Amino acid sequence: MRSKLAISSGFLIILLLLGSFFLTGHNANVAAAGQFTPAGVGGLPPLLNVSKLLGSDHSNRTLQMSVNLALRNQGQLNALLHDLYDPSSPNYHQFLSVAEFAQRFGPTTDQQQAVKSYLKQQGFTITRTYPNHLVIDFSGPESLAEQTFGVTINDYQSPLGRHFFSNANVPTLPAYLASFVSFIGGLDNANQFYHPPIASKNDNRANRPHAGTNCPSAGVSGGGNQVAYIPNQFSKAYNYDGLHSSGLQGAGQTVGVFELDGYSQSDVQAYTQCFGGGSVPISNVILDGFNGQPGAGAIEVELDMEVILSMAPKLSKMIVYEAPNTTQGYNDEFARIVSDRTPVISVSWGDCEKNMGQQEVQQENKFFQEAAAQGQSILVASGDSGSESCFQLGGSSFDISLNADDPAAQPFVTAVGGTTLSLNSDNSYQSEHVWNGGLFGGAGGGGLSQFWKQPAWQNGPGTQNQYSNGMRETPDVSLDADPATGYPVYCTAGSSCSGTGGGGWLTVGGTSAAAPMWAAMVVLTNQKAAQQGKKPMGFLNPALYKIASGSHYSSDFHDITPPGNPSTPSNNDELGFNGGAYPVTNGYDMATGWGALNATRLAADLVSMG
Repeated sequence: MRSKLAISSGFLIILLLLGSFFLTGHNANVAAAGQFTPAGVGGLPPLLNVSKLLGSDHSNRTLQMSVNLALRNQGQLNALLHDLYDPSSPNYHQFLSVAEFAQRFGPTTDQQQAVKSYLKQQGFTITRTYPNHLVIDFSGPESLAEQTFGVTINDYQSPLGRHFFSNANVPTLPAYLASFVSFIGGLDNANQFYHPPIASKNDNRANRPHAGTNCPSAGVSGGGNQVAYIPNQFSKAYNYDGLHSSGLQGAGQTVGVFELDGYSQSDVQAYTQCFGGGSVPISNVILDGFNGQPGAGAIEVELDMEVILSMAPKLSKMIVYEAPNTTQGYNDEFARIVSDRTPVISVSWGDCEKNMGQQEVQQENKFFQEAAAQGQSILVASGDSGSESCFQLGGSSFDISLNADDPAAQPFVTAVGGTTLSLNSDNSYQSEHVWNGGLFGGAGGGGLSQFWKQPAWQNGPGTQNQYSNGMRETPDVSLDADPATGYPVYCTAGSSCSGTGGGGWLTVGGTSAAAPMWAAMVVLTNQKAAQQGKKPMGFLNPALYKIASGSHYSSDFHDITPPGNPSTPSNNDELGFNGGAYPVTNGYDMATGWGALNATRLAADLVSMG
């Protein structure tokens, strides 16, 4: 299961995902109301292509489903998104409210009502609607779903042995509805999402406190007995210290973390007793009937929370969004996040684009466009399998081809890759290289999207390179993610922690740690902007690429360049099967993006652009 923590690397997944296929039957002609010619909506999970059919599903379970509606006025939205992030435009940072977005670009009230009425007439129960009108959640018996949408729901076995259910054919709707419905979700539980933190192989337990009140001590660069760098070391190296010393610690700011598992409040409290943030109010938003209990992915949730709290210890609020680890839960959580207009979101869950499929990534893109229009910043882990993002420990594939990760490759999020950080004896920044631990050691994700064109803002030294093909390149930026120079996490909850010797203090890495570190920097930048009467940063990439392409690059970023030592990794080709794709270069590259940050200097330049 992709949500399980990859604590051990002593196994090899034998699986080749052959690629996704899509069945799209979206009605191209707008049918007149009352014309009940069925039209297909949505696609099928790519996993069906390589799974074994076990037979019809006879459980007649109650399904939690959703109808996803199309955006309106896409051309106008494209123009608005350009102007919102163009400092020369009068619309610069004039972000929309949720209501304004719904009025201008969401489905009409009549369209939403038509879908709701149809579902009620069929016997379903409407469980939730959203202010943007893009999603209608509903529930009902599986047999009713089969009858209404013209599908057969079967049981399948994945190549790794996991059983799941899925519709075997594309669902249909009356043509008058299918003309503005893009997707029906919840007819399967095929997809699961992951990005588990990776435990340090060099974690010296003799030097690490166990469960209790003792706090980890500072790590030392180099050597086989590396222990985690603690927050004040990261803070000094990446110059969060300058923000903190000027009073920027998150006051007045809200951050959200996107999660597909639960967590232990006592674990987070134990962490904050050591590293601060214990007074931050934490609220949970639990969706789609999730029970909120910590499971196999609890360490992911706690890592996200703890890293942000350590860098922004005086936040006004942290919101933990939790949903079941299914495509339905995944999409509903993003729908709720944009409906709440939470200013900064850290996301560490995802999958490679090939496994996600085109229909799903297009669905997510609607939420991310809305987030950008509303001034929300979304920081996403780029994955921990290097340039071969479908090759996953604890995942579902042994696909060694070049593949980018979703949602990191989405054009309206900021993708965060991975590095290995070295410190001077006084904890100041010494050097950095791309994180690539070799086979089963993990590497920072990056590469070319197979779905999204290279955005206009993605330009600057290095963005046109030997691999460029006109598609979106990832990551955008990076930060330390190497488990050997990892992060201390306090975790006793769920199988991911209890299975490592009782839990307590663990040393972990992965881009799942780098993304919340970047999210914390954005929170502090938003606080600085608010002090000057300016708007939040919103979608970061246009500003990041403009700064990185200018004269302040060397002061705001640590460029990850080709190493002088031949034993130092020089690319994120974790497996070594893809000719060293992608190498680090001067400027931008698809191993580390623009590199790591100098938080204080970058925050100042981001705010000054407004």
